[in-house]
Amino acid sequence: MDWACIAAAIGLVLTAEAFDTVVEALTDLCTGRFDPLANVAKDTAAGAVLIASVAALGAGIAIFLPRLLGS
Repeated sequence: MDWACIAAAIGLVLTAEAFDTVVEALTDLCTGRFDPLANVAKDTAAGAVLIASVAALGAGIAIFLPRLLGS
């Protein structure tokens, strides 16, 4: 069960990163100049990757820290 959680966390981060890449590519394709809303879209997509990474870190800590501490 622990490895399934780790695999899901890794998949979540990779999926978020893929969506971030898609958002950035489509934003660049649709806007030829600086647009504040395009910047918000890119920043929000990057923020989603950060949130997914923090969630994966939390899962890793919850699973591995007790084993590392010998509990």
